Amino acid sequence: MKTNLKYVTYQSFPSEKANTIQTIDNVNYLTKYFQVELIFPLREKNSSDDMNILKNYYQIDQNVKVRGVLHNYPFGKIKIFQNLLFIISQLLWSKKIVKKIGSKNKDYFFTRSDWVFYFLARKNKKVVFECHQLSKTRKFVMKKSIEYDHSKIIFLNNLLKADSGIDSKKFEDKLIVLHNGVDSNLFKSDTAKDKKRVIFIGNLKRFGENRNLDFYISTFKNKNMPIDFKFTIIGTPRAEVDRLNKYIKKTGLEKNVEVKHWVKRQEAIEALNKSSIGLLINTKNNEHSVKYTSPLKYFEYIYGKLKVVATNYPAHNDLPFSNKICFFENENVESFISSLKKADQEDPLNPEELESVTLRKRAEEIFRFIL
Repeated sequence: MKTNLKYVTYQSFPSEKANTIQTIDNVNYLTKYFQVELIFPLREKNSSDDMNILKNYYQIDQNVKVRGVLHNYPFGKIKIFQNLLFIISQLLWSKKIVKKIGSKNKDYFFTRSDWVFYFLARKNKKVVFECHQLSKTRKFVMKKSIEYDHSKIIFLNNLLKADSGIDSKKFEDKLIVLHNGVDSNLFKSDTAKDKKRVIFIGNLKRFGENRNLDFYISTFKNKNMPIDFKFTIIGTPRAEVDRLNKYIKKTGLEKNVEVKHWVKRQEAIEALNKSSIGLLINTKNNEHSVKYTSPLKYFEYIYGKLKVVATNYPAHNDLPFSNKICFFENENVESFISSLKKADQEDPLNPEELESVTLRKRAEEIFRFIL
């Protein structure tokens, strides 16, 4: 009989955000080793644990139990002081949910939420925290929580671990770096490629800022850009899609550039599979964006046999197989065009090399780390 693993998170489901896709993907693969229950707050207007609704957004393994928990706190209901209300609401909900579910000593726990980690660690529960970014609060919570006997931390990249402030030597057996991974089941092996097609898939805004896709679109008017290169963007929100489409029309780039609103994941993967180069960019004004990301799209790009061009940021240099990435300097036209030309001449990674970045392998590593 499988051991119980309760995945407790303050995320809201369903959502188009990549962080919820990452959670569902990992939960699905962890079912090979655990009886998994996903527990989250019903904190937004559209939050739901109805499996019929969730399956419109995600492919969820039938063995995953899903439980939405009442959220009687102000975040998501009051539209002012959002950051403060988020911290307070998460703390209060976390304390309440840990009291409610943390009674069985044989259960294991997994979380992305600071205060869930803290309250479970204080109860000396077997809990793993997956660290995706850093803040003063998170550093404080992690330092306190890791002192308890059964708490462990997974960092999504090496820079997160290095900057966490935790003594890596003292807690060597309780810390691990595991990048994101790819759901290999989404990919078909024999898809014809458009050899000059560049693609970006993702949220068109990050941390309240747009990703400056206007700049990348504008480079397709540059005299040094080969005329046979094409650019596809698939993302959300719709208002940003509409704005970019107006910009494309204004600049006369309809034949070279297309922007589509968010599509179901399998459709996005099909568009990715037909492309040859994946664009990896981040927001320059945000430390997390520059140093701490481990983007899902990167792993989908390389598994889909795309070459990758990326902004020359520390987070991107820390990615697996980063020696195969064609880097360019942020907002530098010539550097970007040069990276595209270089990528066009490169070979994609061999699929046999990529088993190490699959979610199947990641789940196995998590299982070993937990036990």
